[in-house]
Amino acid sequence: MKRQYPSTKETVQHKINTSFRMFINRFHADFPAHWHTDIEIICPKEAPYKIICANQTYHVEIDDIILICPAVIHEIFSPYPGTRVYIQADFSGVITLKEIDKAFRLMSPALHIKKKTCPPDIYNYLRNSIDKLMELYFGTVPSFSMQEKEVDESVISVTELEPYSELEIYAILMQFIACCAKNIDLFRESDSAPASPNFKNSISLSNVCSYISEHFTESITLESIAAHAGFSKYHFERIFSDYAGMTFYKYLLQMRINYAKRLLSNPELTVTDVSYQAGFASCTAFTRAFKKSTGYPPSQFRVLNEEKHPLSANPHFADMKL
Repeated sequence: MKRQYPSTKETVQHKINTSFRMFINRFHADFPAHWHTDIEIICPKEAPYKIICANQTYHVEIDDIILICPAVIHEIFSPYPGTRVYIQADFSGVITLKEIDKAFRLMSPALHIKKKTCPPDIYNYLRNSIDKLMELYFGTVPSFSMQEKEVDESVISVTELEPYSELEIYAILMQFIACCAKNIDLFRESDSAPASPNFKNSISLSNVCSYISEHFTESITLESIAAHAGFSKYHFERIFSDYAGMTFYKYLLQMRINYAKRLLSNPELTVTDVSYQAGFASCTAFTRAFKKSTGYPPSQFRVLNEEKHPLSANPHFADMKL
């Protein structure tokens, strides 16, 4: 994969025959609204970023880490020049793992890990994981100074990873995501209302969420799920909202929309095909719900897919008033 930046004349080179990509961005460029099915991890080393994910704004300071979930529309603004570490990894082959899907739902649209508030042992573990990924990908931990460049990125595009390095990379990424999911309450803002601990550890409601994950494309109702869980409709509705942070129907709708986002990356499926495969009763209902959730109708959302239309950096510097 090559990507040309018109404002800097830099060509980004990636290794071949791998679904994992890493890039040390040393230039000053913005990225317009786009999405992809990969997870994206960004760690600014010399200058901050402002990132907008699904209408939520994140001010990512130097040495912070942000993980952007798959199929989330995001924009990236670069107020100042300086190096940032980018990671993109395709998890479509393991998204069927229930806990991977659950972790992305918990972190969606993005998880911002702030160095100044993250417990040091957890932060050091995550940063060391990124260093291990760089060693496997580049053969060393590159210099982050804009004046130094230890890695010859001009040859990266014609080289492959060492045998079984991709397995090692994805093993590290899986542990990285597991750590983030297990400690997610530590990364959320203090004014965010966490779920009640009584329900957080409830095996019954956890099983309900697993059941919904397997059947969300089917015609399921609040009454049927409450009966499956062994609760009355009204009691279930209350405790589920406490547990999930949203109503049952909003939770179900979001699962269908998230699945539809992944389906939209398949050019062989029409929007109508996607609507029915994702569990919507009609294409009209799907389009209305999708636009309300994402701000874009499905057809326009599909056009923003980076794989379909390779992304070029904005040649202009970020508007500081943004």
